Amino acid sequence: MEEKKRLIIPLLGAPGVKLTKTTLKDNLTNSDIQFKTLAKILERFQPDGIFPFMDLTIEAEVLGLKIEFPENENPSVREHPVKDREILKEVKRRWKGITGRMKVFVEVAEKMSNNFDVIKGGYVIGPFTLAGELVGVNDLGIYVIEEEDFVREVLDFTVDVVKEYAKALFEAGVDVIAILEPTAVILSPQLFRKFSLAYFTYLVDELKRPLIYHICGNTNHLIEDMGKSGAYGLSLDSAVDLKWVSEKIPSHVYIIGNLDPVRVFLQGNVDLVEKETLNLLKKMEDVNNFILSSGCDIPIGTPLENIDAFMRIARKYKKL
Repeated sequence: MEEKKRLIIPLLGAPGVKLTKTTLKDNLTNSDIQFKTLAKILERFQPDGIFPFMDLTIEAEVLGLKIEFPENENPSVREHPVKDREILKEVKRRWKGITGRMKVFVEVAEKMSNNFDVIKGGYVIGPFTLAGELVGVNDLGIYVIEEEDFVREVLDFTVDVVKEYAKALFEAGVDVIAILEPTAVILSPQLFRKFSLAYFTYLVDELKRPLIYHICGNTNHLIEDMGKSGAYGLSLDSAVDLKWVSEKIPSHVYIIGNLDPVRVFLQGNVDLVEKETLNLLKKMEDVNNFILSSGCDIPIGTPLENIDAFMRIARKYKKL
């Protein structure tokens, strides 16, 4: 009986600029350039699925926040102005639907849908993480304790922004969307259930399409709640033991990860990548709901031969 194929879907994007001799900024602002880069990535590495370039500033920029946008580093939000309800009202007025670089990524999704025959993913920022961009993460961490009503007002707005963007990406043809919620790692389980999980489950109910819950860092304290979220899969960082996760969440929820994108992919060599990939595959060989991936987005400076090594070992591996 033929063994079911293990899906291999590393979170690629930025390293592909070497294949098209473009800049990160080129790809994040031009749908034609990004699509060509993704096509080159697919041609060279042949993963079972592909996501666009990861960018956590798209939604904040559309809402009028100032963005720092270097040529070959990830863009970042320069200001976090929403400290009261009046400023929140002003930001709400700026929301005009799918505009700005959201349109670029919707166009990328359409091109992927029309041309790629692998699993096609999309990214949107998580409601709590977008709230952190609006308010500032440090202030948000205080407000969840001292200003709960205000935080809920912010989240009621950000979740609607996220929902509309996700709808547009699904309509453009993506198969699955990863909700990028890195800021949620700062929350205790109790606060997580209030301020992240509740809004993720709302998106699951509203969109009725496969959603991946992605939270960076050590999420051990959140895993059981994430497993009950209705997520199609959990995308987890290298700080988490995936075998342990497999014992804590339902077997129908995919576990996605989690080779270290910095220590292994960026800073490692071919030998280290091969060793770590093999170790992870052996550890997870009896876990049927496991998808092999990187723990997060693979950095721009990653040697392409390291990604080649990852794919080569993953393709060759069989159960012992």
